[in-house]
Order: sequence, then structure tokens, then C-alpha cells
Amino acid sequence: MIESANITGLILCGGSGSRFGGRDKPLEQLAGMPIVAHVHERLAPQVGHIVISCNRNVDTYRRWGDATVTDERVDRGPLEGILAGMTSSRTDYLFVCPGDAPFLPATLVARLTSALCRADAAIAMPHDGKQRQLLFMLIRRTLATPLREYLADGGRSVHGFVETQHVAIVDAAFESDAFVNINSPADLEFAASRVHT
Repeated sequence: MIESANITGLILCGGSGSRFGGRDKPLEQLAGMPIVAHVHERLAPQVGHIVISCNRNVDTYRRWGDATVTDERVDRGPLEGILAGMTSSRTDYLFVCPGDAPFLPATLVARLTSALCRADAAIAMPHDGKQRQLLFMLIRRTLATPLREYLADGGRSVHGFVETQHVAIVDAAFESDAFVNINSPADLEFAASRVHT
């Protein structure tokens, strides 16, 4: 059994916002508060600690995390943020999620934890009925070394790294909308239309 106190929630907020006019998407307003605040609100009861991975607006992001981390190199995508979170974490497990996904399921971490233990896997992640949701993963911190080696060898793909590990999949087809990312102003409008539904 994995206790929530032994899980660090890592919220990825390090993107460039290229599809959002360069703006820092997790700080965009949704129903009166930043998107990342919605993520934090849903994640906090599920984990023991929260770390924000960000490469700008660090002082602003500190209000939603017990700590912040920045990428050693900003050209290696979300895996670099995950590695930074692993390196700074004091827990054995990390739950990773994007900072622009305001409908994070309230029971997801517990379900991934159960699947990870049952399968004796290194990573657990949800499947929304169409695809695996790679950036909503529960991952063992012991994978920091193979992840560092993967990046050093030029690997950048989350999918590529995940394929090298034993993965447990959780069926989340009944809540596929929960994994919506805010990638454009239109996405933000959609999220605003259902934020209270």
C-alpha cells in the first residue's frame, strides 16, 4: 500500500505557451482564478506534497507548491521537468500532471496507486478510451537514473521513455473530459462553459 504522504504531486508548468500566444497558460484565468489553482485544488487532497515545475514566473507559482523546480535545460520538454521533480523529491513516488488541466479527477491518484501495486509496475497512467494520457502518470522515483540516461542519449519523447518501462494502465474512459488541456483561447472558453458542471 502506498500512502499519499509518500507521493509528491508534480504540476508541469514549464511550457512555452507557443499555442497560446506565448502566454503562461497555467496562469490564465478560469472562473475567477488561474488554471493552475484549479489543478492544485483537485490535486492537494490526493498527495503529500506539491512541487511546481516552471521556467518563468517562479515567484507567482510558489503560492501553489511546497517547492518549485526549474529545468536544467529548457529544450528537452516535459521529461526534463519530471526529472527535476524526481531530483528534488523526498518521496518514493511522483504523480505528474499538466498545469493546464483543470478537471483532474479527484480519485485518479488512488486508482493509479492501486494499479501500480497490483502490477508491480514502474509507471501507472490512465487510458481515456482513445489513448493513454502520458502526462498524468504515477512514477517511481527510482526511475530518475534511467530517465537521466534517456535524456543524455538524446531522448525527448515521453512516449519513448514510457515504452522502456513496465506500465500499468487504468481505465478512465468514463471521464475522458477530465484530461482536457487548455491549449488555445477556444479551449479556455470550453473549460469555462463546464467548470461548474
